[in-house]
Amino acid sequence: MFNPDTAGPQTTWTADAACYACSWWMDNFNGITVHLNHRDITMVAVSLVPYPAIAAYKKRMGWTFPWFSSAGSDFNFDYHVSFTPDELGAGKVEYNYRLTPWSESSEAPGISVFLNDGGKIYHTYSTYARGLEMLNVAYHYIDLVPKGRDEGTGGLNQWVGRHEEYPD
Repeated sequence: MFNPDTAGPQTTWTADAACYACSWWMDNFNGITVHLNHRDITMVAVSLVPYPAIAAYKKRMGWTFPWFSSAGSDFNFDYHVSFTPDELGAGKVEYNYRLTPWSESSEAPGISVFLNDGGKIYHTYSTYARGLEMLNVAYHYIDLVPKGRDEGTGGLNQWVGRHEEYPD
């Protein structure tokens, strides 16, 4: 969702801004972390970008949730939300628990859950693609109105933007 090394005209992110759709998602969970913390839950975002870029963009967007850099690690690759040049070159990546034809970007959305049990960390759950939608409250409101998502064939990419980039 934010990898300056792969940013370009074909990506939804830039060298200094996270993906506009991912930014919309992060707007949806920015205010909930305090409530989750009171239920012994910690929610964090993780991106391949080095931390100084995260800190700058987080400040720009006014976000307060924890956001960590996985730069220099295999974390995003281990949980199949980032893809290597070899995988992209082969035209198939492991995403959403299956080998998937892929000609899109080097990043994809996903949410993983972990349990810290006395210092031992367990991976307990992951979801990808449409499985993420239940966690986005804006979709729930949009789905209540008469026109619903009304996205046409372009989906979310036709209408969503970073909150500070809308013209009004």
